[in-house]
Amino acid sequence: MDINLDTATSGPLKGIRVLDITSMITGPLCSQMLGDLGADVIKIEPTHGEVSRWMMPPEKGGLTGFYCQMNRNKRSLALNLQSEEGVEILTRLAKDADVVVENFRAGVADRLGIGYEALRSINNRLIYAAISGFGPSGPYSDRPAYDPIAQGLVGMMHIQGKPFGGKPQLIQSAIVDKTTATTASGVVLAALYARDSINGTGKGQRVDIPMIDAYAANSLPDMLPVDSFQPTDMPDAEPLAVLRTFATHDGHIVGMALQDNHFKGLCEALECPDLLQREGMRNVGERIAEFGPWLDAIEIEIAKWRTDELLARFDAKGVPFGKVKTIREFAEDPQAQHNRTIFDAEHPELGTLRYVRYPGHLSETPASLTRHPPRLGEHSAEILAEAGYGETEIRSLRDAGVIA
Repeated sequence: MDINLDTATSGPLKGIRVLDITSMITGPLCSQMLGDLGADVIKIEPTHGEVSRWMMPPEKGGLTGFYCQMNRNKRSLALNLQSEEGVEILTRLAKDADVVVENFRAGVADRLGIGYEALRSINNRLIYAAISGFGPSGPYSDRPAYDPIAQGLVGMMHIQGKPFGGKPQLIQSAIVDKTTATTASGVVLAALYARDSINGTGKGQRVDIPMIDAYAANSLPDMLPVDSFQPTDMPDAEPLAVLRTFATHDGHIVGMALQDNHFKGLCEALECPDLLQREGMRNVGERIAEFGPWLDAIEIEIAKWRTDELLARFDAKGVPFGKVKTIREFAEDPQAQHNRTIFDAEHPELGTLRYVRYPGHLSETPASLTRHPPRLGEHSAEILAEAGYGETEIRSLRDAGVIA
């Protein structure tokens, strides 16, 4: 990911304007991805700032670390959408926008007068991306949907919990929010292609991205095979038993040695060739039939070795294992550094800021960092001037609390 601060983007979405009316993780991360690809993203937030600006430390110069990870490559317009003037400003901006991303609860955007129908009536090329918890309609549509609620609903918590005494387990990360953000950015790109491609319609459309749909699509494909053929007499999906963490003498490793060549190399590296002749471990068929015995056996052997020495022996035998690292250790990993997966960029006032790169490596139109996360309302006057507001109007709007 290139660092081209304060320069024009050359990304594939150059010339696309996005209005980001979202907060927290899912919507902001979606629009950040579009900004990484070159879109002009205008973050529209309340005059007191959206919640991630102040919800958790660290804080520096009007930014929190949490906010920074979801809001680079954006300009900030602090706008009171509870006022008629604020709604009028947003609708004027929507006339020239390509995409609106919002994550209001059901009906809120319509009540404010900034829903799909209202904005589509002034710009029929607009892509209106609505991110919700459960969907635009249905029995749960009016309920708030936080990440843990969606995790519980989709079914994976039981799978996560079975190896831990059967108690359902949450993934210790906002996995649904982030999964939905990635999905939503892809859906927006599909809608833009449907509008602008050589066979495109020339018209925008509403796209809805429910969190439960996005998480189900990403987490269930390898869990649903037992129900592929209906009706079924198969038992419920089970955890993938081969996915296990192994303790070494001084750390932990993960990997897989299911195939015959991998298991042979593993036993040779561990200096326990007798396992190759033990019933239940002699070939891949036996090992798949019952995972427990051979996984338990190699767990005992792995614990005898130091991590680095063992991984070197595995590498020499072509056995795919790796070290379990902390996030900070990952940042120092040679492959992560080669990819610039975690990268640093200098801020003129705040010093060095650290980011996670956009994951796609485009050879001709690379993603880039052109703007650090904005301070609240940093670009309000600039954006309104572009929309045709004069200095006196902007001053009046600021004095009236419509903008900050």
